[in-house]
Amino acid sequence: MRFRFTALPGCANLSDMASRLVFIKRLAIFLGLWLVLTGASPSGLAFGIPTAVMAAMFSMRLLPSGGRGVRVGAVMAMVPGFMAQSVRGGIDVAWRAFHPSLPVAPGWLHWRTKLPRGGPRVTLGSELSLLPGTLVAGSRGDILYVHCLDIRKDIAGEIAAEEARIARTIGEAPG
Repeated sequence: MRFRFTALPGCANLSDMASRLVFIKRLAIFLGLWLVLTGASPSGLAFGIPTAVMAAMFSMRLLPSGGRGVRVGAVMAMVPGFMAQSVRGGIDVAWRAFHPSLPVAPGWLHWRTKLPRGGPRVTLGSELSLLPGTLVAGSRGDILYVHCLDIRKDIAGEIAAEEARIARTIGEAPG
């Protein structure tokens, strides 16, 4: 019996080599994640391998190949900044919460993003919610509605820097 990649549900065309490679890469990522989560226990493979295959199949349906590529090196370069922003955001919120005068000047910033729709904009929204004192509360079109704890800070500059980092990660010219 011959396994046919074109039988995967939701995949427009897995017959070409590029789509097969995308599927195999995703399968490797999900299987690797499974191994990390289970401590590479051999007893977990009976459930982990089918789970990784299903996850790769669903990912091909939800995010078909042929879309924007993500440069792995650029993503890895973003990780330290992502972690630093997380810690910085947590410290900032804790400082404001415990400060006797509660130093806040809340307000809204409407940010027009230049990133393409989909994953890049979702990533920007997630990243912005980690910036100290910011939360993306919604969007309409290319406008993100950002709630700020302190509008006296240079929030726009921080958003522009995050947007440029994401643009570089997906191979777009920072705008």
